[in-house]
Amino acid sequence: MDDSRPSVDAIHVNKPPTAVDAIERFDSSDVEPVVVPPLTELLGHVTPAKDSSFAELPARISSRKGLFLRTEALEAFIQMHDAAEKDGVILTALSATRPFSHQASIWNRKWKRPQTMGMAPLARARDILKYSSMPGTSRHHWGTDVDIYSLEPSDFDAGEGARVLAWLRSHAGQFGFVEVYTEEEHRPGYQPEAWHWSYLPLSGAFLTAINDANDKGALPPLEGFEGAFVVDSLHIIRDYVNGINATLGE
Repeated sequence: MDDSRPSVDAIHVNKPPTAVDAIERFDSSDVEPVVVPPLTELLGHVTPAKDSSFAELPARISSRKGLFLRTEALEAFIQMHDAAEKDGVILTALSATRPFSHQASIWNRKWKRPQTMGMAPLARARDILKYSSMPGTSRHHWGTDVDIYSLEPSDFDAGEGARVLAWLRSHAGQFGFVEVYTEEEHRPGYQPEAWHWSYLPLSGAFLTAINDANDKGALPPLEGFEGAFVVDSLHIIRDYVNGINATLGE
């Protein structure tokens, strides 16, 4: 174990670390220049299994086959996983890159749920947007973001989940990973997601590219999924794509 890192048990018992702690441990001076992929890729139109910019996660760090990340993000995640394992913490990846078609299948399934069929379209979209991105706007399209350990919020409140979150908030920044959807009172967009971590050396540049294109009116329209007609009534880019940990924008 690296003696420069406090043990996760000591962190959890004395003072649980926060999402800001994770950002403060990220050293932006180590970030290499980033080649931003075409906007079509950032909107999810990519096939990771056939793209040399991506690599499949090894079985030892993932919950199933077929999970991909961009190679730089995967290398960093493997290093982070192995460091956590030395501290007795297992960071299992549950989800990684999702192409547009995958995100659309998630969205369409939720759109058609019986319990939402009586809702007005705009209310139905907002209900889905609590935890699921609209196709074309998910950070999981980028190949930089990974869901870790559990997708159930309460699993991080105590026990092993709390230890996983404490370790991530204390050490993930050293490997370039940051917590995106935090428990900030005035943060717009999605509900907090303790499981969602992003490789900032790439995702920071990708978000900037999307915002620049949006500001210039060059971002392609969001379409090709159920309820796409409500897009213009929602501030998707402002409140959801940019509804992230405020520290990331500083």
